[in-house]
Amino acid sequence: MTVNKDNNLLNTFLIALAIAGIVFTFLFQDFSFLERLNVSEQVQFVLRKALRVLLNDLFMLIFITAWFKDWKVTRLAIVIQVIDGFILLPLYLIFKLELEGASEISSPLLSQFHRLIINPTLMILLIPAIYFQKLSRKA
Repeated sequence: MTVNKDNNLLNTFLIALAIAGIVFTFLFQDFSFLERLNVSEQVQFVLRKALRVLLNDLFMLIFITAWFKDWKVTRLAIVIQVIDGFILLPLYLIFKLELEGASEISSPLLSQFHRLIINPTLMILLIPAIYFQKLSRKA
């Protein structure tokens, strides 16, 4: 095999791995492995959400890196993930735990904020934005 075919095969594998990782993260989001720890319900809630954000962002970073093959795009994705993990997630957790507690059901406003932060929505929105930017530069 040539180097180009090897790279295509590796990128295809990484994309499949990333998609499978996101699917498994979603399917096992309610897995109660933290109940064995002797910590409060709020700490379990925070750990579950933080782990889900970390896994979603990691798999989306793998996806974006393999899909675009461009270091500038990967750096932008990393910056968005840092903002997501270190600014938006703590804000969500503070509001959620202060206003509603550790229940999984949220008010409509926090529910949308949850989807934006916890799910890989920011990274998924990055993909069409990158394509739009590339198309606008060609025009």
